[in-house]
Amino acid sequence: MRSKVAIKIQEETPLEVRTFMRLYTDIVVRINEILAKKGLTQADLAHKLNKQPSEINKWLKGNHNLTLKTIAKLEAELGEDIIFTKPSC
Repeated sequence: MRSKVAIKIQEETPLEVRTFMRLYTDIVVRINEILAKKGLTQADLAHKLNKQPSEINKWLKGNHNLTLKTIAKLEAELGEDIIFTKPSC
């Protein structure tokens, strides 16, 4: 059960912030799933993307706003979808 303080904070948090956090968390979890499946570390990913390991760490700790371009680079390098979109009707 959540505390009254946690419930109050959630109620006061704007919907777009809660949505952003949910989406960001889903993306980070997916990236970590792919890394684990492929037996890669964050350092391996940094090397593949020609980035510093500290930058990858920021991405995967929520200290960076991932752009669609960055996500596309990650998908291309990892060879798997990170974001799944619904087909149009």
